[in-house]
Amino acid sequence: MNISLPDGRLPQWQTIDDLIRDRAASLPDQLAVAVGPETLSYAELDRLSDVLAANLVGLGVTEGTRVATMLYNSLEQILTFIATVKLGAICAPLNVSLESRDLAHVLRDSDPLVMVFDEDTAGKLDGLAPEVCRDRHLFVVGTRDPERAFARLLNDTDTVAPRVDNQASTPAVIIYTGGTTGLPKGVVLPHFALVAAGYRYIECFKVADDDVHYSVLTLFHVGGLFLGFMGPVVAGIPTHFERLFSASRFWDRTREVGATLIDPIGTMVTVLCKAPESPSDGDNPVRQALGVLGQVPGTVAEDFRRRFQLNVVNAYSLTESGGTVIIHNPAGSDRPESNGKAWQWAEVCIRDDEDAELPPGQLGEICLRPRVPHIFMQSYFNKPEATLEAWRNFWLHTGDIGYLDDEGYLFFTGRQAHWLRVKGENVSAHEVESIVSEYPGVEEAIVVGVPGELGENDVKVFLRLASRDGFEPAALVEWCRDKMAKFKVPRYVEIVDEFPRSATKREVERHKLIALNSDTAWDAQAATSSN
Repeated sequence: MNISLPDGRLPQWQTIDDLIRDRAASLPDQLAVAVGPETLSYAELDRLSDVLAANLVGLGVTEGTRVATMLYNSLEQILTFIATVKLGAICAPLNVSLESRDLAHVLRDSDPLVMVFDEDTAGKLDGLAPEVCRDRHLFVVGTRDPERAFARLLNDTDTVAPRVDNQASTPAVIIYTGGTTGLPKGVVLPHFALVAAGYRYIECFKVADDDVHYSVLTLFHVGGLFLGFMGPVVAGIPTHFERLFSASRFWDRTREVGATLIDPIGTMVTVLCKAPESPSDGDNPVRQALGVLGQVPGTVAEDFRRRFQLNVVNAYSLTESGGTVIIHNPAGSDRPESNGKAWQWAEVCIRDDEDAELPPGQLGEICLRPRVPHIFMQSYFNKPEATLEAWRNFWLHTGDIGYLDDEGYLFFTGRQAHWLRVKGENVSAHEVESIVSEYPGVEEAIVVGVPGELGENDVKVFLRLASRDGFEPAALVEWCRDKMAKFKVPRYVEIVDEFPRSATKREVERHKLIALNSDTAWDAQAATSSN
């Protein structure tokens, strides 16, 4: 199929296997990817993934077969992914945080013939019902059990892996994404979605030949796999991963690897900014950072730019839009708080509850439609009804809330599940959380709507504090009165040690907080009545 990019060019590659083989031929000895101290050149990446693919064929893997991985960032994760897609099979990288119910669900749903785990995750299988893992081949990275050792898959074999005629539309991965309720859904994404993510990466970062990427994102999510790995491969530059994100080591590692491009997002940015300021904060080689700064309070975003002297590319994306940074705002924009524009890769509109398009400035659901084939999700795996619902009226409904300004810049304000109806007004939980998070001692704030006495919602804020010593809910609420409209000020304040989080995205499960009664919460209305 002839695919044209928005600028009219024909893409050099449409499939992942063609990309990897071409890079191995043109840049054989160049570093492709490192995870900590372990490295692979492009030639090694191609050769070892061929060997692994041949061994997968010997196990019965063929076009359309699923291969599941449950690994912390590792070269084994990347090799398994490349080997799988070379065969026209589908890789299902699973979140290492999945437990019992969710893990059993995704294994039943994806039905993999082969599973690759590591010693830290393989134990999670022990508590599952026997039929969940029956008739599946399990290999474990790092085990001493010779029958299950992943190293077996890297041994030369007489089996020859076929050269499959993959297409841009051939399914490549199933990425499981969790909502605020229900079980994880598998997002099916084709080969070109991953390759196109690389083309967008080059545009967003204005990548140069001497750039080096340092990624702290996870390879079981689109951030790590599409942006942290595929982006640099398409650009032909090295990328360095860590097994786990470490705030204390982050800036030292950027200096060690000579990173010019970085990708800390969301709470990672907040954690980096909470470290004590140092004269060396700006002493780093980084040229640009991917921000996704709509997920953090505005003061944190400003602090991130100032302290570390960074040009930040703000962005908007989601798994269903192919992991591609579908909307971005270039560094130096005169609207730094905006997520940016789609730059001809997609159409963007804002729609109301009746699916009617809204004019600039009005809040509604962010909806997307691709202008380039095969860059968005094909379906939710095994869920045709959910797929149709997401794509109703030929628009991908994101479940995110935002608005467009008069020039088409997108402003993300929160998830649909993060909206409250208070005294006839719509209240963004994200907005209230951003303000409350600035209060001294607040580590994290989550706002939900609880049933009000007159219908609609009352505002309740759950807080995780640095210390409970000396904290007064009344002082917080009084402080809020000067910072937000009266109807947005929390009525209830409840302190928690930790928040319940989904296993896939590690998002706070707000529905569980809403289900809690408010008997143990501090009540501003009751406090006022008693005075």
